[in-house]
Amino acid sequence: MKLNKILALILAFVMAISMTACGSDPVDQPVSDNPAQGEDANKEGKILNVHVTAAIDSIDPALTSAGDDFEVIGTMVEGLFQCDAAGAAIPGMAESYSIDENGTWTFNLREAYWSNGDPVTADDFVYAWQRCFSIPAEYVFLFETAGIKNASAILAGEKEISELGVYAVDDRTLVVEFDVPCAFFDSLMFFPVFYPVNRAFAEECGDLYGSAPEYYLSNGPFVLSEYTPAATEFKMVKNETYYDADAVELAGLTYKVILDSQQAYLAYQNGELDVCVLSSELADLLSTDPEFLATESGYLWYMSPNINNEYLANVNIRKAIGKAFDKEAVCNNILRNGSVPADFCIPVGLATGPDGKDYRESSGLTYNEYDVAEAQALWAAGLAELGVDSIELTLIFDDEESVKLVAEFIQQQLQENLAGLTITLQPYPKKQRSDLMKAHDYDIGLCRWGPDYADPLTYLDLWTDGYTHNYGEWHSDEYMEILGKIKTVEYAVDPEARWELIKDAEQIIADESVILPVYQNCNASLIKSDISGIEFHAVGLNRVYKNVKVG
Repeated sequence: MKLNKILALILAFVMAISMTACGSDPVDQPVSDNPAQGEDANKEGKILNVHVTAAIDSIDPALTSAGDDFEVIGTMVEGLFQCDAAGAAIPGMAESYSIDENGTWTFNLREAYWSNGDPVTADDFVYAWQRCFSIPAEYVFLFETAGIKNASAILAGEKEISELGVYAVDDRTLVVEFDVPCAFFDSLMFFPVFYPVNRAFAEECGDLYGSAPEYYLSNGPFVLSEYTPAATEFKMVKNETYYDADAVELAGLTYKVILDSQQAYLAYQNGELDVCVLSSELADLLSTDPEFLATESGYLWYMSPNINNEYLANVNIRKAIGKAFDKEAVCNNILRNGSVPADFCIPVGLATGPDGKDYRESSGLTYNEYDVAEAQALWAAGLAELGVDSIELTLIFDDEESVKLVAEFIQQQLQENLAGLTITLQPYPKKQRSDLMKAHDYDIGLCRWGPDYADPLTYLDLWTDGYTHNYGEWHSDEYMEILGKIKTVEYAVDPEARWELIKDAEQIIADESVILPVYQNCNASLIKSDISGIEFHAVGLNRVYKNVKVG
């Protein structure tokens, strides 16, 4: 049996696993008095042991841009809306809301409390949102995307942060005003950058906020009990002060950071994990296991060429590289987890248009399909335009197992198919790779983007001027003009015309080969058979555990 063979191999090479929890050092005067912190995590009820494949950078919603970090934050903190099992926005901290003729939203907050007993107030949202501008948060651009009044002017340095269009009328009434109406505003509200932060508590913590359980508060289903930044294991327990605590069956969660997929699988087999993320090799071997689950993801993996590089500034060179490797082979021979080739920059299943069709079906656009002959012709044209006969480039990527395999395959294919091209591979820890790309200090980066909300703008905004994730610093006057129109009132109230502009913008990305798509990700996991109710989402939070049932 394939399964027995793989177990034998794992056991032969992996003799022992150490998963020691990394807790914080004692603090003389802890800031927080969380009732849940310090409680025995083995109290009555199930502790769900969850695998993550990379260390958590930060649990401060204003200081991270990583999907796993957002998942962890969303397990502890709840915003105005949360999402149901189907991914639709439903009320969270907002018990009810209304929208007036000017498009202003008024939220009536429910009676809810932080884990230290403080009430959740409208000012907690005002403070958190303004704080994102003062830090500034990596995702502060979403306030502009949402069309919130004065967000654009504040980002441009033209207005003060205090002029952001969010106001606390009283402790339980929050008002949000807009420059431009936003059709997907409710779905944005369960993205962590819009979550509340307790003003008095955060100001008392200062720079220590989010660094340890005593410096963090929850208003959601779970509260932190053991944690240090970049820990290999951290724990949460059920938040008894959560307004919907009666609906939460789990006694807590333990997150275990395990980089090696075989070690993670062995831990799952030994009962140390209830949820295990599978590598491509294990996904292929275990696809018939009754506990195997493959879930679609909105994550798009792509190569981002740095336009500042003298060679990559040439569009023919970019197009040649984008066409010279076999994406089908990446998905079928390397990943083997259900991922699909991507010949587009806006994923399948992201958003439904006014025509009732998925955007990809409505658009029909594809680009950079695998075609060696065409790639070689484009390559020759690009070399001639540059006046060179060879090019050396470095491809940077995350030092994760499956990413490394994909990078090696792309390197081999590009060097075989494009004469004169030398690709040097350089792995980095995820954060370092991300920091290099944000600083535009790279040649080509293999990276991914997961959607923040269910609209094509969550991708198209990436390649606009000044955005952090416009890694290659590509610019187009025409593109900026179209993106500007999409965000005006005229097109906000005309969804059909807006959809056509979105297609025009995507066409420019394709024509210019701004990014070189590789695949749309599918996640493969093992989940113990007695566990149900984990919600998987392509937008916003990867996994939600509030409604998990045991047995």
